[in-house]
Amino acid sequence: MPGRMCRTPEEAFQAGWNEPCDHSADPGECPTCRLTDAEIGQLVILLSHLAEPAPAGRAAA
Repeated sequence: MPGRMCRTPEEAFQAGWNEPCDHSADPGECPTCRLTDAEIGQLVILLSHLAEPAPAGRAAA
């Protein structure tokens, strides 16, 4: 979002998410910018307290 100020954390996250990396168009496909399996595992642990339980009647996969 060049030239536009992000006013909420959600807007800031989306602006960063939409920004292409310097190596390829998709940061998730870039071997330099993408997260490693270890980094993803650390994020899962750090953010697990924010997860909400599945709605009743919905079986966990």
